[in-house]
Amino acid sequence: MRYIIVDVYPRGHLDKLIPELNNWFRLLAGKEAIGTELRIIAKYEGKGRLVIQVPTGLLNYLRSAIVMVGRESETAVITVKVTGTMRKALAIASSMPYVFSDFEGQV
Repeated sequence: MRYIIVDVYPRGHLDKLIPELNNWFRLLAGKEAIGTELRIIAKYEGKGRLVIQVPTGLLNYLRSAIVMVGRESETAVITVKVTGTMRKALAIASSMPYVFSDFEGQV
């Protein structure tokens, strides 16, 4: 398993992002994703950050899905880090600054 940390801008779009991300993941992975679910390990609503668990072999499909989700909407999504353990992913997600903090307050 791999754990991917994702930042979302604006922060309030986390709940809209998850189903759309899952749909793109299924579309891109095709039959390889049968019987697999993206598992949201942590959702930091205050930071606009998600930690997602994905099987190692399907990581590239998830990264592609993250790019596609951000293309067709007003939501910006970026991969912050990919790691191999849940403990490390949660530590990184809680300690790293929000990637889009420079854009907040701008119109």
